[in-house]
Amino acid sequence: MVILTAGCAKYKYNKLELGDIGGIPRILDAGQCNDSYSLVLIALKLKEIFGLDDINDLPLVFNIAWYEQKAVIVLLALLYLGVKNIHLGPTLPAFLSPNVANVLVENFGIAGIGTVEDDLHLLIGEA
Repeated sequence: MVILTAGCAKYKYNKLELGDIGGIPRILDAGQCNDSYSLVLIALKLKEIFGLDDINDLPLVFNIAWYEQKAVIVLLALLYLGVKNIHLGPTLPAFLSPNVANVLVENFGIAGIGTVEDDLHLLIGEA
């Protein structure tokens, strides 16, 4: 597992000691929220390299932290690309009405961000 980080959500992962894979750290930071574009390009390139039809076939999880308004643009860009199972937090944005939240959950698998331990469990799929 490699965790690619950008923006405010990175702070829950960047101090973890997860080692490396062949000299490549398991946690790679792309920078701030507006640098999420770099992570999307990496994901799209991986999709191409592996010959996948859908970006959601990659073992990726996007966590978006709602500390700044830029996160809205990141979310909209990911939704436009069809990315599913995005995790938002630490709380849901105030502008999400219950109806809009339900549409995002039902159609895109939007979920909340949990504790570092719970989120890592989701990332690696182990108990």
